[in-house]
Amino acid sequence: MALNVKQEKRLLSSALFAGCDTQSYRPLVQTLSPISILKGQRIGSPPHHASALGFLLDGCLDLCNLNGVLFYTLEAGDFFEIEPMFSQIQTILPWHLRARTNTVVTFLDKNIMLSQFEEDPAFARNYIHIRADYTQNLTRQLDHFTAASPGVALALYLLGNHTQHILKLPDGLAGLARRLNISRATLYRALADL
Repeated sequence: MALNVKQEKRLLSSALFAGCDTQSYRPLVQTLSPISILKGQRIGSPPHHASALGFLLDGCLDLCNLNGVLFYTLEAGDFFEIEPMFSQIQTILPWHLRARTNTVVTFLDKNIMLSQFEEDPAFARNYIHIRADYTQNLTRQLDHFTAASPGVALALYLLGNHTQHILKLPDGLAGLARRLNISRATLYRALADL
């Protein structure tokens, strides 16, 4: 089964294809298959996907460690399996993805990615940008998890995620609490303290 029109459009409008001639990528995208994941179902880092870039077509996935601690939440349009695709090092920190909602993903095989790097420099640059953003996101998460208190974690999040002194919370305060890995009550207290 191939991606539907909406899924194809979401993938081709992603950061990976920015500045690329998306018409030339249509035949490639039409070979990809959507994979449905039910709410609550876990996805590990299985070996058969270790050499592929994952893309979230629809829904939400929580990236957690094996103890269930939430690192961050992926939303439609986000990539995953970024770090192991070209790494020579075995993953040090085991994790899993858990579907927060019914979710649909697809995977771009490593060999496909390599051939596109050679054919389209914009595609290769876009992947480098995605990889750099992913590394920055992990660094922010380390800051949050090592923060002295929920108030400090909140302050770091607010400082690092605003645009022109405006912070948009697409999933509300409940979503912000999930991102900071604290309860809503703790978030409200931290907001009051600030």
